[in-house]
Amino acid sequence: MTSFRLPLLTALSLAITAALAGCSFSYSSGSISDSLESSSGSLGSSSESSSSRQGVGKDKIPYRDDIANLTYSVAGSSMTASEFPNALSRTARQFKISNWSQEKATFNGIGKGLKKAGIAKENIARQPFLANVLSSNKDALKLIQEGY
Repeated sequence: MTSFRLPLLTALSLAITAALAGCSFSYSSGSISDSLESSSGSLGSSSESSSSRQGVGKDKIPYRDDIANLTYSVAGSSMTASEFPNALSRTARQFKISNWSQEKATFNGIGKGLKKAGIAKENIARQPFLANVLSSNKDALKLIQEGY
């Protein structure tokens, strides 16, 4: 897993940087998602079984998993609290979701990505890039922890 993570994080960082600079990477997040799932196996294999437990409908599983992959790729990076919600918005729009902060799948996906990145559950609220996300919904921390 470690041998895949560094090149993958580099590619994801470049994609996020390009997106933040106004460039488009349209459907590339799908292939990034596929790549992460095939290299690690853990995100894809737990999707179906965890979806009912977390209260995320089957139609939201791909969205939740893309949010998890996004979160995994930025955990520990220099992404700011104002940049991460913009990245969430772009991912949500790809799934025709207009308000990511009202989607349980968003927060569950963040939790799933944080767990995959090795962020301890008790340190979730201390992640600088999550500051605006945590204030976007009164249940945000609880929903993120449910997805963990």
